[in-house]
Amino acid sequence: MKTEKEIYKNQKEVHDQIVDFVKSNLTKDIKEAYLVGSSTTQSFGKYFKKQRYHEGSDIDLVVMVEENKIPKNWKYLGVEKSWWKLYRGGSVKINETIHKADLMVVKPGKESFAHNRMKELGWKPEKIK
Repeated sequence: MKTEKEIYKNQKEVHDQIVDFVKSNLTKDIKEAYLVGSSTTQSFGKYFKKQRYHEGSDIDLVVMVEENKIPKNWKYLGVEKSWWKLYRGGSVKINETIHKADLMVVKPGKESFAHNRMKELGWKPEKIK
């Protein structure tokens, strides 16, 4: 369970900065990428208490890329579900707080499932690529 956080007042600026950060880190090999979570629901901010090495909201991204084309600088975090594996794709400083990018890399053959699951979960995906 995530701790409470201070929601940033400048959500539009924050969103634009997140999109710029994500786009600058996507390679040509990535087929599709969807921003989800607090950066699309205008609830992005800084935690009142540090949470599992995080000071602020994660940048959550659902990514479709072939396994052998996953960028070398993405770190596999050893977490996975039936349709994705979790990678760390860097971090960006927003409003003086470091925000880490959590990339849910969709497993091969699960692309349609991923699209449906994002809708079922009410994630409000925003296509970046």
